Amino acid sequence: MSIVLTALDATPAARTVLETAIQIGQLTGTDVAALRVRESPLESVETLELLAARAKVPFRVLEGSVKPALLNALGTSDVTAAVMGARATSGGRRPVGRTAAHIIEHLDKPVVLVPPEVAAPISIRRILVPLEGAEASSRSVREQLRPLLVAEVELIVLHVFTEATLPTMLDRHYRDLEILGKEFLIRHHPQATHIELRPGPVAERVAEVSAEHGADLIVLSWSQDTTPGRALVIREVLGASTLPVMLLPVTRTAHPLVRAPNEPVRVSPPANETR
Repeated sequence: MSIVLTALDATPAARTVLETAIQIGQLTGTDVAALRVRESPLESVETLELLAARAKVPFRVLEGSVKPALLNALGTSDVTAAVMGARATSGGRRPVGRTAAHIIEHLDKPVVLVPPEVAAPISIRRILVPLEGAEASSRSVREQLRPLLVAEVELIVLHVFTEATLPTMLDRHYRDLEILGKEFLIRHHPQATHIELRPGPVAERVAEVSAEHGADLIVLSWSQDTTPGRALVIREVLGASTLPVMLLPVTRTAHPLVRAPNEPVRVSPPANETR
């Protein structure tokens, strides 16, 4: 059996994290389980037990050091994706807390980070996939989209052009960008229902388009490289997002969430089209 495993902590955001995990389970067609790692047996987990029981989600408690115990639990073969809080409080100095940072840097599976500002989605129907103009930054998301599309969703691709990637030979700016967008979808994301092409800083355009289209989830690829100068877009998006963000490690290996190559996906038509 495959599961989406959510790590809960003793903060008010635990309910939202669990509710988000349930939606990710429906999105990926897998069951959901919850756990809490505590370093002291005196720590009460009664509130989390009640929370999981009301949601009818299996719950267990692990003892020990949080980071290694959690990474070990999430790394088992039956776990297809992890869901956890991005950080303990709103407006923190870091976009991702230390525990969450450790997990996303070392876990070779999709991880959904839930900022404390998030209101859990009733359902995930619109997924925003931001891509930078460079082919290298687009490829990893393109190759890993299928695992997300078990449920019927509207997929919105945001193709962001920076100063370095904006095409210079545009006779008519908006017309030519529209043509480029259609060609990009045909070539890279034929299953997508809509594409937005925007110039400017990636994180700002992500927030802008998320609000315009009522997105429920943001999906980003990332290299798991936290050396200086890397993962700037990840930090900016996580620091500003009021939506859950799924990170897809570029180097992750195949696991049970990945479909066979010929298995169909279900994508709903855009709202202005007839089914």
